[in-house]
Amino acid sequence: MKLRLYWGSVMAQTAANFITFTDFLADSSGRPGPSVLLTTGDVITVPTESELNSYLATVLQMALIKFVPLRLVKTHTVTLEIEPTGDNWRNRYPDLLVLRPEHIDLMAETKQAAIQLGMPAPQFVAEVVSPGPETSDNYRRDYDWKRRQYEHWEIPEYWIIDPVRAKVTVLVLEQGHYREEIYQDEQWIESSVFPKLRLQANSILIA
Repeated sequence: MKLRLYWGSVMAQTAANFITFTDFLADSSGRPGPSVLLTTGDVITVPTESELNSYLATVLQMALIKFVPLRLVKTHTVTLEIEPTGDNWRNRYPDLLVLRPEHIDLMAETKQAAIQLGMPAPQFVAEVVSPGPETSDNYRRDYDWKRRQYEHWEIPEYWIIDPVRAKVTVLVLEQGHYREEIYQDEQWIESSVFPKLRLQANSILIA
C-alpha cells in the first residue's frame, strides 16, 4: 500500500524506494504528473510550470525552430538525469531543451522521454526563473544548482531567463566551465551553438 504525504503543491510518494534512475524510469506506478527521484530513493510529484514560464519557453522555442528541427526542441517534456546537488533531485525537466538527433533513437530504444547520464549531452538548455529572492530555492535552483549540473553534463550553452530581474544570463561552455554574459533591454543575444539565432533580450523577457 502506498503512503502519500502532501505539503503545498508537492506530493511525496514514500512507498517506492528506487536505487537507480533506470529503475525509477521503468516504474511509472500511476504517477499523476512529472516526477522527481531524490537521493533518498523517494519520489516526489512536482507541480506543472506556471503559465508565464511555459509561455516564455514557447517564445524561445518558436525562435529556435527556424534553425533547428521542431522534433529536437522540447519544452517541459523530457527529463534529464543529473548529478544531485542543492535540492538533491536526480532529474530535471528543463523549460527548454534542444536534443541531438541521436537522442531520438536512444529514447525510442528505452521507450522513455529521458536523457540519462552517459548519453551525449543535449545541445542547448534554457530555464525561466520563478519569482523569489536570491536566498530562495527558486533563485538558487536556476542560478546555482542547475548551472553546476548542466556544466557537469557539458551542455554547450545554458540560458537563464529571468523576467523578474529583467535579464537573460547566457552561459557558454569553455574548457569545461561556463563563461557568463548578461543581456538586458534591447541588447542582442547571439548564440554560440546556433549562430543564426539572434534575439534582443526584451523579445524574450517581455514577450
